[in-house]
Amino acid sequence: MQNIEEILQKLIAEHNFLKDMQERIVGNHDIMIENQKRNADNHDLVIQNQSTIIKNQEIIVNNQVSIIRNQRQIADNQITLSVMLQTQTYLLNLVKKLSGQEESFEDTEKFVQALKKQTIDNLSNSSLNDPQTL
Repeated sequence: MQNIEEILQKLIAEHNFLKDMQERIVGNHDIMIENQKRNADNHDLVIQNQSTIIKNQEIIVNNQVSIIRNQRQIADNQITLSVMLQTQTYLLNLVKKLSGQEESFEDTEKFVQALKKQTIDNLSNSSLNDPQTL
């Protein structure tokens, strides 16, 4: 009988062990289900963030296109200003000649360049060169 009692105690111990293991499995299963719910919620957030990133990338591309257009316009403006400066220099040279002051075109160009340098020097002391004032 003692042998049966020992076997019964072992069976009860194994039963309790199996019961504990099943409870752990159920607990782990519940944790896995909760994690899957969180993963699904996180997945929704990732999709929302990706959508925002795509929209931001579209804005960045549009801004880059605008920058390129602006750079082209700046280049065109620089060419136009250069032509205007040359024309004004030519006209100033003609006015001087018409007023009786013979001056070579090169001297008139030097005069205009000196005016330009003086203006740049005057502006270098102003707040236009301070990026914080823009």
